[in-house]
Amino acid sequence: MKISDKYTFLCDNDLSNVKKVIETKKFSGTSEVIGEYENKLASFFDSKYAIALSSGTAAIQTALFAAGVGNGDEVIISSTCPSMSIFPIIFIGARPVFCDTSVDSFGLKIEEIEKNINVKTRAIMEIPMWGYPTDVIKLNAFTKSKNIPLILDLAQAHGTKFNGKYLSSYGDISCFSTHDRKIIATGEGGFVLTNNEEYHKKAIGFIQFGNMNGVDFGLNYKLGALQAGLGISRIDFIKKQLEVRQKNANYIVSNIKSKFVEELKIVNGGDPNYYSLILKLNFGNNVEKIKSLEDSGIPSDVIRYNYKVLYEYPAFRRFKRVCPNSEKLVKNITTIPVHPALVKQELEYIIENINNLS
Repeated sequence: MKISDKYTFLCDNDLSNVKKVIETKKFSGTSEVIGEYENKLASFFDSKYAIALSSGTAAIQTALFAAGVGNGDEVIISSTCPSMSIFPIIFIGARPVFCDTSVDSFGLKIEEIEKNINVKTRAIMEIPMWGYPTDVIKLNAFTKSKNIPLILDLAQAHGTKFNGKYLSSYGDISCFSTHDRKIIATGEGGFVLTNNEEYHKKAIGFIQFGNMNGVDFGLNYKLGALQAGLGISRIDFIKKQLEVRQKNANYIVSNIKSKFVEELKIVNGGDPNYYSLILKLNFGNNVEKIKSLEDSGIPSDVIRYNYKVLYEYPAFRRFKRVCPNSEKLVKNITTIPVHPALVKQELEYIIENINNLS
């Protein structure tokens, strides 16, 4: 059996919403539908401001600009993040400073952040991988005490909560992707959320050629109206997706019998969105077991993306700073698909193969 990790969401309102946009004959990023989409995003996530963007990478670059990060500055970031999170930092001439995580979490370790803060530190970026929450309350309090902006890269964390609130509630500015595989999918796209009026104004100008006033700097990172039309129809289905993903994840976890396999620890007060289920493995050779599942048709992002701490890739070795907790974490986990398209037979097959690991 081959389990697919690709889930493409479709809903009945897609065609009618896109048709409405076409009928307006306004397809650019300044169409009224963009404002409608942004208002709906802000309302769903209980945010003061939402800004629709052309990609998740554009969202990070916009957040960096709004936070005042520029050439020669430093941004503290976890070494467990993907390359998409760090490329925008490098692109603007800032330096990513790798920081260790907690032992069983993708959350930055406060004590390690403290060691890396200096006069060049302009922002701290947290990346909850595969939608697993981090202790953003503790991190938020720390960054505020240091007067350093907290950027949350929530590209995989749509709907993830901590203490009953969406993670974006705790960031100074939060970044999202709406790529095809995401829980809100518009093909390509992204958005940022913030409650900070100054950040909102700077971000709006930045994505519209610096307000085209010949004074401010900016690029064109606006989202197209047709994609916004898709987004509008799909926001209504986020909670249903989360329910199914959680149900599938819980079913798999509750039926795991192997003493060498367990779900990655969820921080107290956290609610994952289960973009993927993360399992912690305790075998002598975890890679061998992950490949065994892969050979059985159960895909893993660890294999698909050759997942490891970022400084082990050639493009980022010059920024290397050894992070022992992060190195151990990435070597002991694998991902399991739990998206809504999976049927009972497929879930049973996943469970059977996990329990056969020895």
